[in-house]
Amino acid sequence: MPKIKVINTETDETIELKAGYGANLRKAVLFNEGEVYKGLNKFLNCRGHGMCGKCVVEIEPLENVNPRGFFENIHKLEANQKLGCRVKVLGDITVKAAIVD
Repeated sequence: MPKIKVINTETDETIELKAGYGANLRKAVLFNEGEVYKGLNKFLNCRGHGMCGKCVVEIEPLENVNPRGFFENIHKLEANQKLGCRVKVLGDITVKAAIVD
């Protein structure tokens, strides 16, 4: 099972969790009482459909997640960023979450 280390940039809280191979990052983090959203975005978001761009996360290493998709290209994210709701975990990763106002 891949290990995920999530660093919340808003609160400096760090959690470590495990998820199944191919698990959705957003769902895994929220299930383990972590947070991918910043401020009011935890209430005002698209609930994982990839449309709002509020769950942007920075991931290292990118080799351990799925390639960029359509919605991530629309939001014009930086090279190390992905939408948390579109990430499939394929190996151990470190995630910086709650980076979008």
